[in-house]
Amino acid sequence: MPQEGEHPDREQATDAWGEAERYGVDMSGLLANLNKTVQERIRNHDRALTLAQTLQRAMAERYGEFREPPGTPD
Repeated sequence: MPQEGEHPDREQATDAWGEAERYGVDMSGLLANLNKTVQERIRNHDRALTLAQTLQRAMAERYGEFREPPGTPD
């Protein structure tokens, strides 16, 4: 295990990546995101946040106030 500030060697990183894939993590999305610039990631985040806020407002308009949508686990 690397100490704080150290980076794992390539073999450890490859092992961790493979372990995540074997566990069922879809690494393609992570890789695609890492290939974007910081500005692209911020822009995408802003779009997702705007969508979430729009959906929350729509829920509030429909139900009179924000509450969890039907079927949401407690």
